[in-house]
Amino acid sequence: MGLAAAVVLALLGGCASDAPLRLPPLGAQDLRAERVVLISVTGMTPDAYLPVGDAPPAMPTVAALAAAGIAAEQVAPVSPPTTYPAHAAMVSGQPPAVNGVVADRLLGDHGVRAAHYWHASHLAAATLWQLVAESGRPVAALGWPTTVGASIPMLVPDLVPVRRGETWMSVLNGAATPEVYELMARLGGEDSAADVPGPTRDSVLTGVACELLGHEAPPALLMLRLSGALPTLASEGGDSQAARQALERVDSMIRWLIDCIDRTGRLASTDLVLVGDHGTIPVHTGIRPNTVLYHGGMIAEDHWSALARPNGGSAFVYAQDVNAAVRARAILAAEAERTGAFRIVSAEEMMRLEADPAAWFGLEAVPGYAFVAGIRDPILVPTASRAAGGYLFQDARMSGGFAAWGPGLRSGVRVPALRQIDIAPTLARLLGVSLGEIEGRELVGILGPPGRIEPERTEP
Repeated sequence: MGLAAAVVLALLGGCASDAPLRLPPLGAQDLRAERVVLISVTGMTPDAYLPVGDAPPAMPTVAALAAAGIAAEQVAPVSPPTTYPAHAAMVSGQPPAVNGVVADRLLGDHGVRAAHYWHASHLAAATLWQLVAESGRPVAALGWPTTVGASIPMLVPDLVPVRRGETWMSVLNGAATPEVYELMARLGGEDSAADVPGPTRDSVLTGVACELLGHEAPPALLMLRLSGALPTLASEGGDSQAARQALERVDSMIRWLIDCIDRTGRLASTDLVLVGDHGTIPVHTGIRPNTVLYHGGMIAEDHWSALARPNGGSAFVYAQDVNAAVRARAILAAEAERTGAFRIVSAEEMMRLEADPAAWFGLEAVPGYAFVAGIRDPILVPTASRAAGGYLFQDARMSGGFAAWGPGLRSGVRVPALRQIDIAPTLARLLGVSLGEIEGRELVGILGPPGRIEPERTEP
């Protein structure tokens, strides 16, 4: 455990309790939701909080919330099912083709950039945080993707070190709001272990969330991303024992936060919403589509006429004009037939998936294969990662997660399926705001008082 984790443990009064989670009874007429705490957990799928055979769930705290409140059995992700598009959809209620966050990494004149869709200016749709802030209530965002430069009073954007010599705190200096930045420093954000996703970074962000929710005027909306399981998912795979243990550690962070809220006396007036961005599939072989295009004369040192942007299990192909697009498709189709490792995704299918409208067509890897960057030979290489998201086919393993509990929600409801774009309008109702005419649909059946629609009886 790093210094930051130790500091947070001390501030929170010790280790997370081993006692079963006790939640206040809901349904009383005098209970009202005064805030929403939205927590994103990297790698959390329904298997992490729903019973699977005799094995206990990897995330007992989330499982307790799901059992007492709302539990989704499947969450249909957007296309591609990767970090930035998923998070943008969950706060806008719009698919990537509409909200503008169409991938994890940006494109540039010389190819796929190291920079992610960090800046809020990439969002072309209204978001929950904008509407809540415009209503005059405080908002906090801690590590939430695509929030750099956002008008959020309490902000730790999702910037991370990408250059030699940078640290997590150095890239956040000037990007995080000053008061929150100082709080991070006090909680151990300078610890070198916080420079990468893991328990130390999650501990700092959890500690910040606890402090903010304990303020005299706590946020009406607090968004927190816990990415501590990410390195283990990549190195060991999502179905490994190590990944389970990583999710258990994240679950302990969530328990800390709940206990922290409880000590303020505000738990009974807080809606807790837990989401997972996407699932993963085991992989063993990487595909370099840009190596194929390079050998086909479509990528040079200083420019490109056609380029593939890898998304893990999928890749989107861009071209300067229709002739380049036709040629790139022919080159890649021949390679797909030769290797049997991927298929061409037509423009029509891309439109149906509401993926990036700027892409001419897409590619999708078969299970076990994933697209990776680079233009060097060979085309097929062993993958450093053991798991990947980003697949476009309808596979339950790509499902995100959704569990929620609070006075604004009903108790003990199982949701067989929902879409990531349905999360934002549902949370908007809890927050008393409206996202307007969007593609996502409000899940009225999981909402509780006040103003609850009385449920109709149905035949069993």
